[in-house]
Amino acid sequence: METLRPVLAIAFVLALLGAALWALRREAGPLRIPRSGKQPGRGFKVVERIPLTPQHSLHVVRAGAEEWILATHPQGCSVIQKSGSAETA
Repeated sequence: METLRPVLAIAFVLALLGAALWALRREAGPLRIPRSGKQPGRGFKVVERIPLTPQHSLHVVRAGAEEWILATHPQGCSVIQKSGSAETA
């Protein structure tokens, strides 16, 4: 009888956690768990990353039909090349 109360308390807490997870997966709340791997509003994709040194690297980034080659360094980021349908020659 002494162990019944803690076991019921643990079962109640696990049931609450299960119900909260179910509600979040059903998009019932501000903290939704996305059903797909895509996040809405994020169209950028890192195609490739080439590390040059521990603090310097080159990145190929795609957004829609445009593609950029970026150099990252301790001072920030620089665009090396931009290509795509919006490019003006």
